[in-house]
Amino acid sequence: MAITKPDKPRAIWVKRVLWLVLIWTASVVAMLAAAYLMRLFMQAIGLHS
Repeated sequence: MAITKPDKPRAIWVKRVLWLVLIWTASVVAMLAAAYLMRLFMQAIGLHS
């Protein structure tokens, strides 16, 4: 039984980078949502900047 290499090693690299970008984007969006909700909460209890 022989070990074979993937047909397109570049495609695997691109796929990994795309996953990295997707995870980073999702984390940034989650942080923005959390900050917005905290701002709404602070305004609701009367803390204004």
